[in-house]
Amino acid sequence: MKKDLEELENVLNFKFKNKELLKSALTHRSYKVSHKEIDWDDNERLEFLGDSILNLCISFLLFQKFKEDREGDLTQKRAYLVCKNTLVKVAKKLDLLDYIYLGKREEKLDKKSQENICARAMEALIGALFLEGGFEVAFERVKKWFQPYFIKFRQKRFQDYKTQLQEFIQKIYNKKPEYEVLSVLGPPHNPTFEIAVKVNGEIIAKAQGSSKKEAEILSAKKALKRLKKKLAPQKAKP
Repeated sequence: MKKDLEELENVLNFKFKNKELLKSALTHRSYKVSHKEIDWDDNERLEFLGDSILNLCISFLLFQKFKEDREGDLTQKRAYLVCKNTLVKVAKKLDLLDYIYLGKREEKLDKKSQENICARAMEALIGALFLEGGFEVAFERVKKWFQPYFIKFRQKRFQDYKTQLQEFIQKIYNKKPEYEVLSVLGPPHNPTFEIAVKVNGEIIAKAQGSSKKEAEILSAKKALKRLKKKLAPQKAKP
């Protein structure tokens, strides 16, 4: 590692009594594989926990701040705040990559792969803060880290392509779109998902993304564009 974990604790403004818990949050499984002598776990289980804690914290913050929003509006905002891109931005501000235990090969991965690792470590760190300090400690950190991105809701109109597509298809066909994973390519630390969106069993569009959520959104965007073009009234020729 490039930095002492005490530096990270100073950035977090929180001292871990259980140092191995913090180490686990920052340990990619590639390091565990190549360093079998270590006696702490990798961060996959903490990532699972941290994902749930993050969603709860963000849901509560949105519920408090946007009192006029309906469920769908709150869901869109939460999806933006907990997505990989936002997690990566938060992780970069903490210089989190400098503290992550990685295998030799993973230290030389491309930027996209390292960002995936950072986003997952960010969730694992939230899980570790919850286990060590309780919900209040985790909540206060999440609030501090993610609050700047709430401002963007005033600057940006969010496109919820999946909801738009569902409403469009229900109106035209009285059906709901279905999403199917066609393939998962690449290594576990940097997968690429190909997902198709279907109506009545027919593929309308398909797209690739670094997560199922991203691939579904991109395929929904494509499908919406194609269906609108297909069903648009033809302009009369002069």
